[in-house]
Amino acid sequence: MGYWLRRVRLAVFQLVFGGLFLLLSVAVWQGIESGLPTGWHRAVDVAMGAVSLAFLVRGWIWGRRTIRSRLAEPPTPEQAWIRHRQARTGRGSANPDVGKRGGPLLFFAPFFPPCVAWWIGMTCATQFVRELPSEAGARKALNQA
Repeated sequence: MGYWLRRVRLAVFQLVFGGLFLLLSVAVWQGIESGLPTGWHRAVDVAMGAVSLAFLVRGWIWGRRTIRSRLAEPPTPEQAWIRHRQARTGRGSANPDVGKRGGPLLFFAPFFPPCVAWWIGMTCATQFVRELPSEAGARKALNQA
């Protein structure tokens, strides 16, 4: 029971985080859109919605293909543990150059909503599966032992 609770909590957290980031990106987009001529607002909104929906679907497809390929050759428990440790050591590292990248980040602001939609589609596709690749690898290792 605790395992499934952790998986659901992780998925819900990622979706809430993605939704908040999507709201932020839409607010940035509306700020950019306010500088456009009045007649263009609806056309630009429809285009951005269509592109975001396409990216959401594309993220879902990419996530499903990734899970399917990882389930075909699941990692061993040792490989999963090494990957987990490597992911944990990369977190929280301070980078003093982050402030220097603000200009290019603002340049790409119009692309935030589709990118966040892609991330949400990918997250849903990879989190809402019955069995993760690491679990399949552990089950396979237990069956061979």
